[in-house]
Amino acid sequence: MSYYHIIIEVNDHISTIEQTRDIEIFDIMEIKPFLHSILIPYFNKQLIEVDDEFVEFEDIFHLKIKQTLLPIKDLIEEEQRLLPSDTDITITAYEIFNNRDLSQDVTLIIFDLLEAIELEV
Repeated sequence: MSYYHIIIEVNDHISTIEQTRDIEIFDIMEIKPFLHSILIPYFNKQLIEVDDEFVEFEDIFHLKIKQTLLPIKDLIEEEQRLLPSDTDITITAYEIFNNRDLSQDVTLIIFDLLEAIELEV
């Protein structure tokens, strides 16, 4: 079984200083429900909906889809256990996603499939 994780870096309009924030959806077992709310609209450069929040395509800097074989929490705990006990490093999801042994980026694969089947909203 695979787990998918969607990470969206968006422009945060809270202050006058341009800032970004990440919208993270971890441990997705079935990606199909996210096709119509996030992936197809993003692919078609349209408004996306994430947890009752609407984000304009122009406000999205990056969208990544990562795949792991275990839930992110389990991977973090396992990697943390492998560290020496006197280490003050905390493993996060981003360290897991940057480790090619633990995750793979499937963003291009999914968008290539969407393009191949010419899926429209």
